[in-house]
Amino acid sequence: MKLWKSSLLIMGLSALVLSSMTATAETISDPTGDVWHFDWNGGIYGFEHVSKPDVDITEVSYTVSGEQVTLTLKIAGTVSNSELIHYYAYVNTSDSTYWISWIEGEGFGMAMNEEAMQMDMTPEVTASGNTVTAVFDIVGTFSSGIELWGWAAEYSFAGDVTKDYWQDWAPNENDPYYGQDSGDSGDSGDSGDSNPPPPTGTPGFETIAVIGAIAVALIVLRKRK
Repeated sequence: MKLWKSSLLIMGLSALVLSSMTATAETISDPTGDVWHFDWNGGIYGFEHVSKPDVDITEVSYTVSGEQVTLTLKIAGTVSNSELIHYYAYVNTSDSTYWISWIEGEGFGMAMNEEAMQMDMTPEVTASGNTVTAVFDIVGTFSSGIELWGWAAEYSFAGDVTKDYWQDWAPNENDPYYGQDSGDSGDSGDSGDSNPPPPTGTPGFETIAVIGAIAVALIVLRKRK
């Protein structure tokens, strides 16, 4: 009887430990074939959905386990190491921010909790096949205010949005053109209309611009060393 009670106690404690190890997780799935192609043509800014597997996001997710946060971005194709293709993932909570980028075969990331003055500027960022993964030391809580999204882009000329470029957002609600008719049959926007480039006030766009600038600056500094 004592052995039976001891076994129940051990099982109960094990379940408690395991449940506390994985505090929270979230996965956002994104459809394929929803990459926007943006093109300046005769002063008209056209856009349409195209197939571009290497920047076509299929999933973005995070998992909190113990004292670590894992942030993951998956695409339909293969993660590229080209300077023309950029990948980003971001999760924000009520008290902390985590972001990663993968550019030119190098991963960067940062976690910050301004209130508690905690940071992790050296997460483990790796890429394999169709997945970019980063593992952070946790710097805040995941109790409320959680926002999760990813972004991938390919440029004709590195970072130049006045030329042809392609991008995908996950979830689609973060897409500056979400809900608009893409003209998938080949029509790049409404005929005769001048469609403006993605406005900087859209969800996450300003943050992505800052993240991208930081990541590119870090690449340049590393190469100079």
